[in-house]
Amino acid sequence: MLENKRGEGYVQVCVLIIVICMILSVFVTFAGAVNVVWLTKRNSQTVLESYLMKNSIEIYNSIKQGNNDADSLNSGAFISDLSDFCTFVKVGGYYYHRDENGRNEYYISKPTVGFTETGKLRLYMSYDLYVPICFDNITISTAKIPITVKIDLEERY
Repeated sequence: MLENKRGEGYVQVCVLIIVICMILSVFVTFAGAVNVVWLTKRNSQTVLESYLMKNSIEIYNSIKQGNNDADSLNSGAFISDLSDFCTFVKVGGYYYHRDENGRNEYYISKPTVGFTETGKLRLYMSYDLYVPICFDNITISTAKIPITVKIDLEERY
């Protein structure tokens, strides 16, 4: 009995191509998620520095009076600045970033802002970034990434 083995060599090549495409898809998805993390962190750093410059006198006076808690910070103004700069839309307790088609790309929890003073001023902001992991426009999972951005200022003589 003779068997037809003509198409047998192509099956392995096709399976290999599909596996390589799947691996490349995972790398592209991962690279996109890392880009979102870096972009959000960089934008948050910019807004935090701007907030510090706008409110430096109030922050300094509060520290001089011994207030080392976040009560003297106007976190509402900071969150408003962050929403405007990063084009976040508040929905419930989260802030969503939408693409040009109006779909939600990623979202963050409500940021907390605070400062401490130990020979220098350290202003920080922290929040959780949620990046959806999608395949073929279907969300498979959502990655939760804690983000903390800090600014340290030291007195120079």
